[in-house]
Amino acid sequence: MKQCPACGYGNPADRLNCAVCGLGLGGVRAKELPAPQKGPNYMLASGLILLACAALFYVLQNYAWKGEAPAGAAEEARFSYEGTVYSLEKLAGLRYLPAEDKKRVLPLLASPEEKAAFAAAKAVGAWSRGEPDGELRRLWLESLLNASGSGFPSARRQAALEAGFTLALSSSPGPYREKVLAASGALVARSEMELRASGFFLSAMAGLADFVPQMKQALDYDPSYSAKLYAACALSRLGYAEGHAYLDKTVSGGSSPLRGEALACLAYSASPDAENLLTAASADGLDPAAAGSAKTALIFRKQLAIIKK
Repeated sequence: MKQCPACGYGNPADRLNCAVCGLGLGGVRAKELPAPQKGPNYMLASGLILLACAALFYVLQNYAWKGEAPAGAAEEARFSYEGTVYSLEKLAGLRYLPAEDKKRVLPLLASPEEKAAFAAAKAVGAWSRGEPDGELRRLWLESLLNASGSGFPSARRQAALEAGFTLALSSSPGPYREKVLAASGALVARSEMELRASGFFLSAMAGLADFVPQMKQALDYDPSYSAKLYAACALSRLGYAEGHAYLDKTVSGGSSPLRGEALACLAYSASPDAENLLTAASADGLDPAAAGSAKTALIFRKQLAIIKK
């Protein structure tokens, strides 16, 4: 750069005359301009500040002192349904419990706790068999049929059994036929033996013979003795001789582990010989447990006959 000595204007180094005042610059020596100084890098500084803030937030979030949990939070986290199950077991025996209180139990049929759902099914079943009001009895029974369609296997099975016991006290399935058929079919289609057996029981207690082929197949070919017994129980209830013959063999076969269950099945059997078998078993002094089961089944069979009249 050549600075004009007259006006002070900074001209380019190759200028011969000042661009402002026209003075000749032949004798003026060119000067080198100082290198421009770089300003502060604000973007880098901002990035470092943000990074520091993020690190501080992480430390505070994960390592800073935290206050104690509110009182009762630990108890709530450890909450179990033991109290609910105990209450349901007690409520099941209350015959004159207000209907509105009973209705509050219905959601527990779908409880996420298996024991609570199981206990709810037993309670609703007990109420359905002792309910004098037709509309409420219908509500209890339909709730059990619905509960047999989903949930824990043990609770589904219990709901089906309770519904079956209730239907056994009726002269016919009546308005429930289609719902019983649908519920039984869903259970019979299951691969679990306990659920299939409860489907057999439910349909047989309602007097429905729609699943007799499946019952006979289970009686003839199922490797499980329990499955055979449940199929025989249902067939005997429906009046099929092969079902009663299997029960007779199980009851008369000595100390079979399924003897008590076979005796219980005879309480519902349509065979006229069932009462004779129960009477003989109730006098068996060699097997007190079986004798007790036979006496209970015999009493229930006689009560059932009275109700049916």
